[in-house]
Amino acid sequence: MKEMKMAGTPWFEAGKKWVSPMNFAPEVMPGTTSKSIYIHDVTLRDGEQTCGLNWTEDERVDIAVALDDLGVKRIEVGLPAVSEDIARAMKRLVKMGLRAQIVPFARCIKEDIDIAAETGTKHVVVEHAVNPYTCMYAYKVDSEALVERIVNSVNYAKGLGLATTFMGWDVTRATLDYVLDIYKKVVEASKPEAVVFTDSFGVASPSAVFRAIRALKEAFPEQRVEFHVHNEFGMAMGSVVSAAYAGVDGIHSSINALGERTGNVATEEVVAALELLLGIPTGVDLKKLGKVSEYVERVSGVPMWANKPVNGKRLFWLESGVVVDARTKMEAAGVVPAMCPYMPEEVGHEPIKVVMGGSSGKASVKYFLAERGLAPTDEQVDALLEQFKQKGREARRVLTDKEIDDIISEVLGK
Repeated sequence: MKEMKMAGTPWFEAGKKWVSPMNFAPEVMPGTTSKSIYIHDVTLRDGEQTCGLNWTEDERVDIAVALDDLGVKRIEVGLPAVSEDIARAMKRLVKMGLRAQIVPFARCIKEDIDIAAETGTKHVVVEHAVNPYTCMYAYKVDSEALVERIVNSVNYAKGLGLATTFMGWDVTRATLDYVLDIYKKVVEASKPEAVVFTDSFGVASPSAVFRAIRALKEAFPEQRVEFHVHNEFGMAMGSVVSAAYAGVDGIHSSINALGERTGNVATEEVVAALELLLGIPTGVDLKKLGKVSEYVERVSGVPMWANKPVNGKRLFWLESGVVVDARTKMEAAGVVPAMCPYMPEEVGHEPIKVVMGGSSGKASVKYFLAERGLAPTDEQVDALLEQFKQKGREARRVLTDKEIDDIISEVLGK
């Protein structure tokens, strides 16, 4: 159509995706928008803080190998100072020579950093609260002592030959001016490899995140800035998109959104949104997302909800008659990703599945009959639809293939 171009645009790829052209308007995608974003996966550290979840040493290694195969750039394996099995897992992973950076977590404590260095890693994340109230009452330090503690820890880690990232936590419950002042002093005095802006409790709006990330990038133009967020108000993905528009370099995320309380933002959702929604490369193989997600679900014992974004088991099921009818007509016109923003194969799932239930329509009936090589009359379609809908509403679920075949045999006598 002349009114809206499709082919050759960043929002449409035949057989792959169809997202909003509004995402790419100059007013929406500013000059600060990230050109690429790497994934710092925290499934093994923050993800393990999911209540009741603990990885075994072998599980930690196996999940890290799966993340490396996925194309994740950085894997935060855990806090080796608190557990010997974490330290052993890290040593094993370092010896494997994976493509991903193997990163231990350490508090701003000399012993934590020493134990991290002993694993043989070349990287470390050192963390400390930034909120002045948290620092004063939980850590007994004022802002001056806070900066001194962080700077000493970063410089100590760097002195051991470790590429060091500083991660402040409980950052967004402080004012932006205060946060910028603390980060500026840390960067000037210790020059960490990267700094992490952390919304530990998911309390910053996406607009606030955009302003903060942009301010950090403007204050430290040569400094890598990463973003770590939780999902208390269901805004984690919105905040990630805002951070991307603001120019963030890396996103902290976990497979299946595992993590403390509401969890971290989900790695699979971050990658799909950046790659398919905004066209920002992450280095991750989208087609392997489904397999890794299912593996982590099985090992963790934490189930995903059926319609979870990207990896929900029913995400690509179509039941509504209106939707099936529209899909059939648009596919015939060459618009394949019509009733979903991206095709399931793009994120490692089976093709779209038409299912029969209480919300089905004539298009669904015709679809199932065509699959079976049957050409019924209009009267038979109506009779079948009535039976299918009645059975689906009584059962309050979609019908099995056997139930569909039984009804077809009963109505058509075949």
